[in-house]
Amino acid sequence: MERASLRTVMTDSSIPDMMAAARRDKWTDQQLATKAVELAESILRQANAGMRRHERKQAEQLERMMDDPAGKAFTLALADRVFRPSSPARGAELFRYLLGGYGVPKYLSGMDRLAMKVGDRLSVQFPGVVMPMITSQLRKESSNVILPAEDRKLRPHLRRRRKAGIRMNINQLGEAILGESEAHHRLQQVVDRLGDKDCDYISVKISAIFSQIHLVAFEETVKLIQERLRILYRAAITNAVTLPDGSKKPKFVNLDMEEYRDLHLTAEAFKRTLMEEEFMHLEAGIVLQAYLPDSWEEQMKLCAWAKERVEQGGARIKIRLVKGANLAMEKVEASMHDWAQAPYGTKAQVDANYKRMLHYGCMPENARYVQFGVASHNLFDLCYAMLLREREGVKDYVEFEMLEGMANHQARVIRESADGLLLYAPVVLKEDFHSAIAYLVRRLDENTSEENFLHDLFGMAPGSRTWDIQKRRFLKACQEKDSVKYGPNRTQNRATDPVEPTHYRDAFANERDTDWSLRQNSEWINGLIAAEKEKSGEEIPLVINGEQITTNLWGVGRDPSRHNEVSYKFAYADFDQVEHALDTADKARTSWAARSVGERAEILHNAARELSAIRGEAIAAMVRDAGKAPTEADVEVSEAIDFCRYYAEGLDRDGMNDGVEMTPLGTVCVMSPWNFPFAIPTGGVAAALMAGNTVVFKPSELAVYTAWQIVQAFWRAGVPKEVLQFVPMPRNEISHKFLTDPRLHGVIMTGSYRTGKMLRELRPDLAVLAETSGKDAMVITATADPDQAVKDLVKSAFGHSGQKCSAASLAIVEASVYDNPAFLRQLKDAAASLKVGGSWEVNSVVTPLIKEPEGNLLRALTQLEPGEEWLLKPEQSEDNPCLWSPGIRLGVKPGSWFHQTECFGPVLGIIRAENLEEAIDIQNDSEFGLTGGLQSLDEREIALWKSKVQVGNAYINRVITGAIVRRQPFGGWKHSSMGPGSKAGGPNYLTMLGRWSEKELPQKLRTPGERIAGLVEKLCSELPDCAKRIRSAAGSQAKWWMEEFGVEHDPSRVYGENNTFRYVPVKGILVRTEGMADDDVAILLLGAKLCGVELHLSVEEGRPWIQKMNGYYASLAVETESELIDRLPEIAGGVQFLRAKGISNALFDAARVRELEVLVRPVLANGRLELLGFFREQAVSETVHRYGNIIPPPDSFKGATA
Repeated sequence: MERASLRTVMTDSSIPDMMAAARRDKWTDQQLATKAVELAESILRQANAGMRRHERKQAEQLERMMDDPAGKAFTLALADRVFRPSSPARGAELFRYLLGGYGVPKYLSGMDRLAMKVGDRLSVQFPGVVMPMITSQLRKESSNVILPAEDRKLRPHLRRRRKAGIRMNINQLGEAILGESEAHHRLQQVVDRLGDKDCDYISVKISAIFSQIHLVAFEETVKLIQERLRILYRAAITNAVTLPDGSKKPKFVNLDMEEYRDLHLTAEAFKRTLMEEEFMHLEAGIVLQAYLPDSWEEQMKLCAWAKERVEQGGARIKIRLVKGANLAMEKVEASMHDWAQAPYGTKAQVDANYKRMLHYGCMPENARYVQFGVASHNLFDLCYAMLLREREGVKDYVEFEMLEGMANHQARVIRESADGLLLYAPVVLKEDFHSAIAYLVRRLDENTSEENFLHDLFGMAPGSRTWDIQKRRFLKACQEKDSVKYGPNRTQNRATDPVEPTHYRDAFANERDTDWSLRQNSEWINGLIAAEKEKSGEEIPLVINGEQITTNLWGVGRDPSRHNEVSYKFAYADFDQVEHALDTADKARTSWAARSVGERAEILHNAARELSAIRGEAIAAMVRDAGKAPTEADVEVSEAIDFCRYYAEGLDRDGMNDGVEMTPLGTVCVMSPWNFPFAIPTGGVAAALMAGNTVVFKPSELAVYTAWQIVQAFWRAGVPKEVLQFVPMPRNEISHKFLTDPRLHGVIMTGSYRTGKMLRELRPDLAVLAETSGKDAMVITATADPDQAVKDLVKSAFGHSGQKCSAASLAIVEASVYDNPAFLRQLKDAAASLKVGGSWEVNSVVTPLIKEPEGNLLRALTQLEPGEEWLLKPEQSEDNPCLWSPGIRLGVKPGSWFHQTECFGPVLGIIRAENLEEAIDIQNDSEFGLTGGLQSLDEREIALWKSKVQVGNAYINRVITGAIVRRQPFGGWKHSSMGPGSKAGGPNYLTMLGRWSEKELPQKLRTPGERIAGLVEKLCSELPDCAKRIRSAAGSQAKWWMEEFGVEHDPSRVYGENNTFRYVPVKGILVRTEGMADDDVAILLLGAKLCGVELHLSVEEGRPWIQKMNGYYASLAVETESELIDRLPEIAGGVQFLRAKGISNALFDAARVRELEVLVRPVLANGRLELLGFFREQAVSETVHRYGNIIPPPDSFKGATA
């Protein structure tokens, strides 16, 4: 076989002759493409003939993997998961689970499959022997693409490559760069590598040597990156290579690219640093990714700059051209933010742009100033570039690069044909091997992604089907190189974009956050913030009945970043003005409620436009008023816009109006918080207005300036000023008078549970819809990705200085992770590296607290409990008592003060748990249930946690803050909410802002299923006069069980993230039947049975039929109301709601003491509304990709067998 191949090779055209012809005959572009195919065929034949035995074996195995999706998924999962637990037994159990789910990979050889089966069995008894063997084998298998970084192994390899005429480009891998300590460590590793006599070329990306990239602070970030580049460039000069003639040549530093955000930062830092006198004579390089349509323009800019530099006496630069290897993550980011995908949308476009950039790089007028590196494994591209450089006469200025360990047989032939080759080689130390998993996954994805050349490479031969496919793709790209679009896909420009995006009138879509990777946007916000900083002294009036009013009562607003200064003044309402506001709102109720749903919706859409128009001003206002970082403020504006548009549709949802009508509550007070001063009050105002209520807006005294921007936007949108009034009030008897006035019918508030409880004590009849406190925890198990866990935990804990009710105040860490010094070191480094500073410094991440800490927060920042210690001690700024650096407490005990107390600031406690079950118990052992997180890559752990965690918003393998309207409706359980419990930004929120009544029987029905069919017949038999309504109610409940309550919903459909909205049945409901009609009780029995909820009935005398329903309720007591009150302590623990038609103050007070949510409302035959009372809502958001790749779970390959 090999002799036959050799005879074929010997008859191929001479490669040198083809190169000479390209120079001599000046082939056209079309001829170049045709000849490149011929050359590629010749090279492939030579390469295949020269393939060594182990290379052939590897190629055959990779070819088999293409037809083994379960085997590929197993390999990805094995590399990503099994080696994370420190316990061999835990790793072995995970290995067996994956093998049992995916099956033994079919692509493996017979011996390897047998070894896998033996390892499966032996791992039960001998995990400490088997797992190190598996780890060693994986490291060995990957050592051809990721070289061992230990000198005793790496140096001989580098020498062998040099002897073979191949140069090496070394990329030092290591721990994820989450903090500055690790960034400096990696920087030193690279510097040390430059000091190695066997290494003369390194590649490094800016995110590997600098951890605090801040896109809003573009200039500051570039300057800090430059500091690191100077260190590298000096090392390159200091460790210059001695050439044969005795002269010195600096070693080469190449700047890699990965994320789109790095493109302009890297290019700018590169150019600025190399223009400094110290480095003018240094040759250095930068990568451009052809999959970005921005890259050709960047190439042109770099070439023009390089020419200027050379003409000023400087050295040439190098551009290394790659296709791009971060597509999967770019796809995720685009979907998450609803941005355009930064890379091209098709592989064909990428290939065409690659050819265009090849041509530009090979132009003699460019090559004189810019060395060009052609990096690819596509033989057609490599051959095309070889011929192109010959035609253009720039052979000495164009070199070729391939990946170490990928198709080495072809690399050898390319080296001979191209007179040299550079191999890109990642290296990693043995102890850091786990950090190379992302690179391994990316390489495996490249090998198996259907459109990639590498997918077909390992089984390809000239004339084969795969050869013809790749040939056609190549020729098509050559034809389209001059016509493929260029310029950025991401073009958002906040300074010039129209206020109303085109999707405003379409079906709801979330408003896009600002894309800070675009420099025009950072320049836009920096200008507005600078202008805002110069403002001061404004006087903000009350607005009552359309009249701006000032009084002798003035409050002052302070800028947390300049705490000694009074930023502005605002008027407080007095008793007379509160009376006037209530009277005005009461009189306006009828006319506003009479407006159609369509009219009110139109006004909310107008409000969304107005809010969009003031995005920049609103961000700047929050920077000044609330000490918010611009990035934190920006997402608030998006959320505010979303609230307006989403609630505009809130009363038109299917089934909401089937046989029912809603009457607004009346006058609603919106009490806004200071920590989310823009989004949350906007949501409250929008919801109340949409439901037909008049609104008295009572903003937080700590953020009146921001609230003033909001209310003006609503007025400009068309909300009458008598319908929406702006009434700041002091916290004294004035607010007390307002809140106890019977003309106030509801309160929407975000604040402490204590405040909400106080409101209910003041006014038991007041509808209080409150998002209250949280003590939120993230669980981290031994199967988590520790890098991702630390990153997500730090962001969750210290974003907005921890002043979010959803912030991670606790991490509950499995013992093996907690006991790992590397985890704690990484966590400390990541938190300690966050920029602490005033919000006017736009690169600040930890910004000032709203006011100087006191009470629980001061205690949390300054005092440890017995057994605790500081992993990272918080420090107060000498210049600003509101500014504190992050703190991390170790050794927090379950049940301790810090475990149970909401502190609301930049302090995180770490609790050690033996296992996941204990961690869940600790997480649930709280009076609050707002948000919670889990970090685990094990589907079984995820399923267990989802089934048990007691929070309204659950997050898996991501941050636990940042809820988005509709995608993750927000609201908690237990003491984290008050009211019926429908979530803000969810499909049912508006239902709580009115009173529903039945005007006819529902028409949207479904035949009841087995679960309630028997009960329907029994009820109709006992209550024949009510049969029609009972059957209608049952049909409506059956319909909405199947379409709404019994299924999970993910309307957002984000790639790489599942966002599930689901209904979780409450444990039990207590029903006081007094005053209820028989068919009302029957409908509640049906609902409880359908939803799986225990119904506890408290029945007055005279309803014998109910007792015949034995088996359909959990308990029944025939009793008076006073008897019910006496026995409430016995049953309150098993129920969440008390349902009644009417209720006395005595029963109401008794229920409140037992912390039961009291629902006093009519029973409806409309199942879409009635069944809401049987559930708590939960939003579950789960990251389901790994480095952008969605790996099928084991249970998706049910047919796989070992």
